[in-house]
Amino acid sequence: MNFKSKLLFLICSLSVSNGQEVIPFDISSQFAVPISNNQLIWNTDRSFKKLLIDRSTKNFRQKFTNLTFEELPNDSTYVKSKFIYEFGDYGFDKLSVGLKKHSKNNNFEFTGMKKSFFGQYSEFANSETPPLSLFYQFDYSKSFERSKIYSSLGYFRENSNFLFDSSLDSNYSEPSNEFSDFISLTLGNIFSKNNFNFDLQLNHISKYKSSLINEYNINSKYDLDRNRFVAEIHKDNFLFLNIILNNSFYNDKKSFKRFALNSLTITRQNYNFSVPTGKNYPAGELIYGVDLFEDHIKPNIYYKNIFGNLDVVFKTRNQHSIVLMNTLDYIESEEVLIANDQFSGNEVEEWKNLTLTYYFNTKTDFSASLKYVKANNFIIPEADRYKFINDDMLSLQTKIEIPFKYGIINFNHSYNFDDSLISSNRAHILNLDYLYSLSLIENNLGIDGKLSFQYMSKNNSDYSFNYFKNMPERNNNINSDEYINIALNTEIAISDVLLTIRLQNALGKFYSNEDYSLENHEFFNPMSSLLTFGIIWEFDD
Repeated sequence: MNFKSKLLFLICSLSVSNGQEVIPFDISSQFAVPISNNQLIWNTDRSFKKLLIDRSTKNFRQKFTNLTFEELPNDSTYVKSKFIYEFGDYGFDKLSVGLKKHSKNNNFEFTGMKKSFFGQYSEFANSETPPLSLFYQFDYSKSFERSKIYSSLGYFRENSNFLFDSSLDSNYSEPSNEFSDFISLTLGNIFSKNNFNFDLQLNHISKYKSSLINEYNINSKYDLDRNRFVAEIHKDNFLFLNIILNNSFYNDKKSFKRFALNSLTITRQNYNFSVPTGKNYPAGELIYGVDLFEDHIKPNIYYKNIFGNLDVVFKTRNQHSIVLMNTLDYIESEEVLIANDQFSGNEVEEWKNLTLTYYFNTKTDFSASLKYVKANNFIIPEADRYKFINDDMLSLQTKIEIPFKYGIINFNHSYNFDDSLISSNRAHILNLDYLYSLSLIENNLGIDGKLSFQYMSKNNSDYSFNYFKNMPERNNNINSDEYINIALNTEIAISDVLLTIRLQNALGKFYSNEDYSLENHEFFNPMSSLLTFGIIWEFDD
């Protein structure tokens, strides 16, 4: 057996922060909402390799990480295994294992991860039952002469028990908890017939979720069964048809309500087609079709083209409004109250995005992107009920990439023009990265890494993001100071040795003029510094 390895040395993630906000940009990255050009991204389906992850699963990327294997030539037969173990502060304990077997016509892969630590909710965590995230995934594919079948099965579980701070108020002495487990299954077949290429895929999710949050008065339990069928039909450049049939069935175990949501998407893709205007000019890439939601019909459009140095992208996204299971009621408007025994969240959430990117003719890569986002019919909490709302945002992103002999400097600046419910409400977000790579001692010692600086300007806004309800909301006032983060990640490969060291928020310091107690702050204290050690082994056979 040939043993291959590399040493990952990730060190010194130094952070200084002036305050914390409800939108959780805390340095521990426990609750971070992904940002795209200053836009908050939430309530979207995710994929875990071939598996479908439902949009009701909160903060999935922070809780679960998949294993990647070094690729080998497809015409070889090999077995590869991987083992990663890390431990550190806050009871941090993470084990990841994987096995990959490849032959000419078959592929099998198993991956698994188990992670727990006391820091899920900082010092409000219950150390006796630390937050747990685990998954097991099995992938298998087999190729035939003119077809290929593939499958993937994954089990995911997350469990958090925590106290906000029992020393402040006896009302919060009972532990809050969040629990979720679900199975995601994917079955697919790729084949050709009569010069047509088909990719047929079936996704299934069975999920149970429970939340008891005393501080936020949330007590919910529900089951979700979801089925999605996807068919891609392709013939040369003549036809590219995509059909998606989606069914979700919800069972509220507290109120005994049941309801189903159904949607159908039919789109056709044209690539590099021409506009007949005497001269045939390329018209770019166009995907057009419709989304059907019971009695709603919405256009589904994606368009991309390049006009000289200008890149234009327009896209839409339609989906059912997010489903919430707790004591609050839904209202269609401020005047119309919906009865408690009905679910009125069966509205269509619509997103429209227009991005204009201009590439400058310089020796360095220099571009500027203007992005406009319009969102309709997404839900926010209002007093003792929910309501549907519309909002928009406009932001400008500037990117500069400067290559050097031993690395690259990346400059990325986002400017947010207005406060909104769908934006980060930071006027400026600056990321400055230096990526470096060195090879020493006759290529037996490799050093790769990234030195990063991040700055976020003050946030004085009436809007914030509610982690527990997984949606934006209005607040009386959010006043957060600047956020500064300095990080250094280094990867060192030494022959057959694998070790890891990760230091996050090394200073572990916050300014004392901010009161982080539960009585005076809507969220909870950020984690202090986190130091972990680990070992990585990867074997080839």
